[in-house]
Amino acid sequence: MTQGDATAHGLFGLSTPPEPDADGRIPSDQEGTPSTRQIRLAALASALFYIVVTAILGRDVLAHLSTTVAHDAGDPLLTAAILKWNATHWPLTDAWWQFPIFYPTRDTMAFSEHLLGLSVIASPIYWITRDTLVTSNLVTLLTFPLCAMAMYALVFRLTRNVAGAFIAGLAFGFAPYRIPQLPHVQMLAAFWAPLALLGLHAYLETRRRRWLVLYGATWMLQGATNGYALVYFSILIGLWVVWFVLRRSDWRALGAISLVTAVAALPLAAVLHQYVLIHTRQAFFRSVAEIVTFSADVGGILCAAADLSVWGWLRVSCRGEGELFPGLVVVVLWLIASIRSVRRVGVASTSSSSRLIAVVLKAFIAIGVIYLAIVASVLLHGPWRLDIGVLHISVTSVRKPALIALGCLGIALLPPLMRGAVHRSSAIGFYLMASVATWLLALGPVIRFMGVPSGFPGPFAWLLALPGASGLRVPARFWLMTTLCLAIIAGITLPEIIRGRSRRVQRALIALATIGLLADGWTSGIPAVAAPAPVPGAEFLRRATVFELPADGTFRDITAVFQAVEGGWRTVNGYSGFQPNYYFPLVSASRNESSDVVTPFQRLGELRVLVPSEAPRLKALLEAQPGATLIAQNGSLIQYRLPARKGEDAQVAGRRVEIREVRSECSSTYVHVVKDGDEQSLWLCSLTDDRQPLIADLGGVTMVGSIVYSVGTQFWLYPRTVDVETSEDGQVWAPARTGSVLHDAIVAGLREPGRLRMVLAFSARPARYVRLRGTAGESQFPWTIAELEIWSDARGIH
Repeated sequence: MTQGDATAHGLFGLSTPPEPDADGRIPSDQEGTPSTRQIRLAALASALFYIVVTAILGRDVLAHLSTTVAHDAGDPLLTAAILKWNATHWPLTDAWWQFPIFYPTRDTMAFSEHLLGLSVIASPIYWITRDTLVTSNLVTLLTFPLCAMAMYALVFRLTRNVAGAFIAGLAFGFAPYRIPQLPHVQMLAAFWAPLALLGLHAYLETRRRRWLVLYGATWMLQGATNGYALVYFSILIGLWVVWFVLRRSDWRALGAISLVTAVAALPLAAVLHQYVLIHTRQAFFRSVAEIVTFSADVGGILCAAADLSVWGWLRVSCRGEGELFPGLVVVVLWLIASIRSVRRVGVASTSSSSRLIAVVLKAFIAIGVIYLAIVASVLLHGPWRLDIGVLHISVTSVRKPALIALGCLGIALLPPLMRGAVHRSSAIGFYLMASVATWLLALGPVIRFMGVPSGFPGPFAWLLALPGASGLRVPARFWLMTTLCLAIIAGITLPEIIRGRSRRVQRALIALATIGLLADGWTSGIPAVAAPAPVPGAEFLRRATVFELPADGTFRDITAVFQAVEGGWRTVNGYSGFQPNYYFPLVSASRNESSDVVTPFQRLGELRVLVPSEAPRLKALLEAQPGATLIAQNGSLIQYRLPARKGEDAQVAGRRVEIREVRSECSSTYVHVVKDGDEQSLWLCSLTDDRQPLIADLGGVTMVGSIVYSVGTQFWLYPRTVDVETSEDGQVWAPARTGSVLHDAIVAGLREPGRLRMVLAFSARPARYVRLRGTAGESQFPWTIAELEIWSDARGIH
């Protein structure tokens, strides 16, 4: 064969690779591996291919880089604002922590992802372009080829085969899982993770310190890019160390990796320390119920994103963040790798017992394959029934056959696979096991199958025992680690499949895998959504406090955040992973078009308010405010100036009155908790329960002038109205105060983060009994009290 033939042959990975060693690598000094020039040409060709595919998918975004937002005007606008903030502020300074949202709340950068690991790439782009949307859109698109090339580098190191590396890059950079994650650039930006694994594998192979530096830097950057990856990828790294280092008792390597990890963790520790302090102060937490909601279903592997061109119809067991369809090609390659690993163990031997075990395992595989075919038939053609004489077979859903298929294949493949993989301690064995482990972790603390709880806890439940783990709201995002493992398996397995075959068959198999991977993850295109309209009179708003109405907790608030960062002002609106405790009643007051929504912030100074042009009631409300001035308007928004308003919000005064007894016919067993001093214990009563009123007995007639009504840290359980009545004898009742408490709830949250304690003031009067009745802020929430205090007087009654 000529040199030219050899170059072309090696460039496309068609040379027959030699046998891998015990770690799954192909030694570089054996005949048949590509030359350095071929390797570089192959890497360049692969990179160009990935870039072209990305350009086709993102063609609409590329055509309007500065005027559109990739995918939607939701989370991508928030991350665009964060990337600009990082590019224009020194990280970790006090000014950097004051992301200009949720005014006057401090340290709001800790309410969401900081994206510093991604800003390593985004900030230079912003410095060059000075355009936030161009930066955000380019970074989003760049994550595709960057992930692909990072995976290419890792798998080439493991296999020394460019075809396997190319397929692995395609499987990772354009995985189906990336499509439902398009709004979350931090989930797309997983390119540091393969480079960290590359550093670890290369260090074990060469013992050169530069590879440890690569590992430490990229592990730190991946953790600084995505808070979930900081934990989830670190768990994968821990499994890697156990597999490749501890099992070999390589204490020198363990010490070196541990030291580098500790050094790399120092900058992350500084950020995490602030996050912990701020979240503690704000009483941010995630409930187990919320974590279960965002856990994947076992059947989620049959849930493809609706935007996928080929597989969008496959929507089985879909739930929030649970679209885990891995793609047909990587599943086939995973199965081939699993079966080959099982066969290498030598399950079948000459002994009769081993032959019997082999027959039983093959029977389980056959049954599993049959039931997989039944699942496929239901997905493709719907429920069916077959009647043959006395034999009646019917299938109405995929749940039962899928459960049988998974059980049989698990029995047949996993035990021998684990024995063989552990015995060989190979790279393919590790990533096979890791793909299963990370998938199980994605299922959350309670395993569900086809929407039904199995009754078995998932491995994620173990994580919840660790400090801070309750902040991991979305276990399903562990699937990002599974996607990484599946891509590596695909890249290692393909060279083994094509080894020894003719050049034509090799080309055909590579082409088939390429087309299949593209089809699995293909979408008609990444949508390009119009950027928010300009703000009228933006030149007057710099450094001002701005409030855009109506606050909604979703898209309008996200737009307000983006415009604040772009225009250089601070906004009362906000959107992030967490919200301050007053924001729920703020949104409610906004929806009710109540003046309560602006008066608490006028107490803090002059306020600029933006309202839609087509919102006549909001315009009338603002124009009715004392001193309101129309500043500017355009086709979509109107800007008003509201002057600062002097005044004092209600505060307790005098002395606290002892409550001798509390009673209510509703939830009477638990009513005593309203005076137990624990704001985590709640008294709850249904809105539809006529026994709702709660009566506090003070033991004797005394002066009362205010109550403190607390919902504690359950700040979404705020009441909409609270009516307070007093009585000296329990027979004749006099109204003390009535109506909305939204203003009081907002003021309470601004006054004290972390718990919502509303002061409800009224004219002081003698009373022995105080009666309360309320309606919840949202219809699905109950009438709720965490703690109740009664005071003899009040200040600032309005």
